[in-house]
Amino acid sequence: MLAGMSVFSSLIGPTRADCWPMAQVMAGMSAVPVGHAIDLAFFFPDDGRERHDALVAETRRHLGGCLTAIEIGLRLALEDRPEIAAALAQWPQPVCWPTLRAQPTLLGPALLAHMQMRGGISLMLRQFGGPDGGSGSESEAESLFPADDPALGEALAALMLAEGRWLMTAAEDQPMQPDLPAGFFAELLWTAAACLAAIIQRSGLIEAEAVVPLVEAAAQRQLIRHDEAQGPIAAADRLVRQLGERADAPELMAAALQHRHFLLFAALAGRRLRMESAQVADILVMGPVGQVAALCRALGGSDSDYRQLLLALRPVRPSLSDATIVGEAMRYQELSVTQADATVGALRAPAALRAKLDHLRRIAG
Repeated sequence: MLAGMSVFSSLIGPTRADCWPMAQVMAGMSAVPVGHAIDLAFFFPDDGRERHDALVAETRRHLGGCLTAIEIGLRLALEDRPEIAAALAQWPQPVCWPTLRAQPTLLGPALLAHMQMRGGISLMLRQFGGPDGGSGSESEAESLFPADDPALGEALAALMLAEGRWLMTAAEDQPMQPDLPAGFFAELLWTAAACLAAIIQRSGLIEAEAVVPLVEAAAQRQLIRHDEAQGPIAAADRLVRQLGERADAPELMAAALQHRHFLLFAALAGRRLRMESAQVADILVMGPVGQVAALCRALGGSDSDYRQLLLALRPVRPSLSDATIVGEAMRYQELSVTQADATVGALRAPAALRAKLDHLRRIAG
């Protein structure tokens, strides 16, 4: 009978106060920040509010794929405990992603934003015919870097290979390599560990108090083995470090954007602006258009460069119609370097400080 029960009933039982739409309605009176609750409502909608948005689909594919891969790793790590294996055998299909869909408030705001950035980069690469590590790698390396430096060509090929993993077509519940920064990997790992521990405890095959230490030990082994350097963000950062002072050449940034190497573009911009490349990518995908304009102006971008950047961002910003781009280009002409530098300087502040200031500004109206 256990095997036929739903994931929702296994972990939550009759208490549904934490699921949608209840959490959506109660967000303003709960521990869930209102802005995060709104994001969750978009990414985990009610059945009656289903959205077919490409960015939402890509984000869910990354989130579900990484979580499922982590769950599989945990299941394998627990196989050497017969009583644990017997409990998990009652639930042969992955349970963590269905549980997160039913309980989206398990997901923190920063992790959701990171997954949305990943989804946005994937969407832009996919719609522009992103890198696949194939025969085009050598010609692109020759156009971006000196032919007499094969190490840079190899680093670019490694970046394209890592980007290609993000582009693999699969359903949202199919495993994807969790090439996440260590902090986000740990958050997903503990989420998966909690889901598995809950169903093991419910099985009754092992004392509930004995479950947590066993699952924790398996998760700790996963955490130790995790290598955040395998992801494309880290690969782009490595490539820029190898370039050294050559990374400051304006034509290199233009070439990176032309070839749709968005993460390389973000890493190059981050070096020049003294910002994390992931933050630059986050602004490109989700930030206000005014912040995108400030980044471009602070980098020395011309009016034409800004228009090209907005055109490249269209797959993740469907509001950028031709008329909108014309309007934004006119506003860009009025943006001074001093204003842009001030905006970028504020963006360098710690994320927690910026979030609290934004919250206070919204309260003040």
